Amino acid sequence: MLAQRTRVYAAEAITLKRMDFGEVDRIITVFTPEHGKMRLLAKGVRRSTSRMAGHLELFAHSHVMIARGRDLHLTTQASTIEPFREVREDLQKSSYAYHLAELVDAFLQDWDPHRGVFILLRDALAALAEVVIAADVIARHFELHLLDAVGFRPQLTSCLSCATEIRPGDNGYSVALGGIFCPQCAAQEPSTSPIADDTLKVLRYLQRTQSVRGITIRTPAAVSLDSERWLRRHLEFVLERRLRAVEFVRHVAETLNGYRT
Repeated sequence: MLAQRTRVYAAEAITLKRMDFGEVDRIITVFTPEHGKMRLLAKGVRRSTSRMAGHLELFAHSHVMIARGRDLHLTTQASTIEPFREVREDLQKSSYAYHLAELVDAFLQDWDPHRGVFILLRDALAALAEVVIAADVIARHFELHLLDAVGFRPQLTSCLSCATEIRPGDNGYSVALGGIFCPQCAAQEPSTSPIADDTLKVLRYLQRTQSVRGITIRTPAAVSLDSERWLRRHLEFVLERRLRAVEFVRHVAETLNGYRT
């Protein structure tokens, strides 16, 4: 790759996570459209006088200059393209942003460029920064399209067994097999569980809506919770591990609901 051959190069980057290193440095995991996921050493960024610190905040979309290092590449300059400050300063929005960042970090390998996923993440963060679309709906849209991008698209429109078009009824969903079964085939497939028609309708709508900005629906609380449950089970089955940020999202939601009552 050009980034691996050139001594100094530029990249767009979204900060996924960061870790303190030494007394004044940080190791920052960023996601770039050209070079994929990378770990960068940001030297001196924890000093109060650092000019880069504000440009490498979590979830910020930045332009960075990167120099090759012996073990880690180093970020030498940074400037903000879009800070997404509204996301970081809102507890609910930031909890969802942590979830999106965890998914990108989990599904994509280092140095695996995927411009489509970068755009998907950037647009999801932009939507979170606004107040037009509910945060949970943004997350479900991101999850479905991330699964599609990495080769695990759930089958939601036709039966996985007989290929007939799915209609409202006693349909079943198999996390293990990755999709929907008609009532007749679901009765023969032990890995299926019943899925509500309204939940399936929302998932299908989000799957066929390419841009997050094209979302126009509002979902009832029960359907939102059921959609989250199905997609979480699907994601965790593919990853073969629990998602940590999901618990943070749930805890924040419960805390905020407690304040409102």
